[in-house]
Amino acid sequence: MTPQRRAILEAIAVPCSHPTAEQIHESVLQSMPDTSLATVYNTLRELVAVQEVHELDLGHGVRRYEIADGEHAHLVCLNCQCIVDMPADLRPLKKTVAQCDGFRPVRYDVTIYGYCARCLEEGNGGDTESQRESTEGRRGEPL
Repeated sequence: MTPQRRAILEAIAVPCSHPTAEQIHESVLQSMPDTSLATVYNTLRELVAVQEVHELDLGHGVRRYEIADGEHAHLVCLNCQCIVDMPADLRPLKKTVAQCDGFRPVRYDVTIYGYCARCLEEGNGGDTESQRESTEGRRGEPL
């Protein structure tokens, strides 16, 4: 393994960080100042291709990366855009998908959007009447 690849993997492996390529580059520069952003992008592409790293597109206009270390869901705050890993048992979903004829999944991504505890405490939870109505079922029950 090249020193650059090792440094990139170490930057991604920081718990709960989900860094962007630019953040990974900044981290790698601290120990390897000659590493280019292009090297980071190329290495990330290779790591994703061999499934050592997952590339996440969570709708913020930027891709984030994480070590491919087991099944979990992502909780994404709509206000501060923090991303939290949540343990998830995907076996029931896999069983349901297996019953769909002619479809072979290669990866499962579960992302749940909402508001983190900090944003809710600060009153930044977007809890308006129209948002509550759009997330309630026909009988006024949360979905």
